[in-house]
Amino acid sequence: MATPLDAALADLAARAPREDGEWELALGSDGAVRTTPLGARARTGERVTVRAAGEQIEVSGGVFLQANALLQGALAQSVLEAAGQGGEVLELFAGAGFFTLGLARRFARVAAVESDAAAVADLARNCAAAGFRHVRVIEAPAEDVLAAARTHRLAPDVVVLDPPRGGIGTRASERLARLPAQRIVHVSCDPATLARDLRVLVQRRWSLLRVIGFDLFPQTPHVEAIAVLERAGAKLSS
Repeated sequence: MATPLDAALADLAARAPREDGEWELALGSDGAVRTTPLGARARTGERVTVRAAGEQIEVSGGVFLQANALLQGALAQSVLEAAGQGGEVLELFAGAGFFTLGLARRFARVAAVESDAAAVADLARNCAAAGFRHVRVIEAPAEDVLAAARTHRLAPDVVVLDPPRGGIGTRASERLARLPAQRIVHVSCDPATLARDLRVLVQRRWSLLRVIGFDLFPQTPHVEAIAVLERAGAKLSS
């Protein structure tokens, strides 16, 4: 389905790089392909443009981006619908802003947390291009921000997080559970670590409303999931 990527992969194989290593091939919504060597040689500054759920973001080489162009829009829209709308949303692991821009249209204040410097630069650039002045970008590990929520003046109605495969772990989940939020939208690409983290939240009086699965990685054992939780007695706009 992604013919330009197939062509780029064939070209890369034909050129036979002198050094072993991992390469990233990314396809933009406009058909442009970016081929980036990862590791020390990455961060070339070359970006691809991705459009999903009515938003447009630019993503640099080596910066995380949701895979599977056929489902990017559906995934983003499902996260936004689950988050609802309101006063303040906290987004953890914001990346280049794949969910951030849509959240900024639904919430009066957005705190977007990301630790990777290149992703932070992309995030700030994408928010500025969209004209958003109510998005506060926090460059720090999500776990550190959760540990110092008062210092960062965080009082979210909703939390959206999309951690790497390892999840956020027990300690960070406990801190997440103590935030004054009424809803959590937890995106995960590993059901095992998602179940571990959700167990902590459920034990601390959060209710799991639903889990939505996306086959982002066809013909593999991996699955993307969105878990939606609410605090007992929560009343939020959707």
